Amino acid sequence: MTKAEIIKLGLSLGVDYSITRTCYDLDENGLACGECEACRLRKNGFAQAGAHDPTPYQNQ
Repeated sequence: MTKAEIIKLGLSLGVDYSITRTCYDLDENGLACGECEACRLRKNGFAQAGAHDPTPYQNQ
């Protein structure tokens, strides 16, 4: 499955993505860096799924 397909499936199952993180470099407040490979894959997956990414990123 692609990241977008995984995200769509999770949404259809009611996954609350606002409480999940994939970042390799969270800051002391739990904010994702937005730049590591995991963050880039997550952002792209949500964009390709046409869904809002609820992750709090450091540079938002």
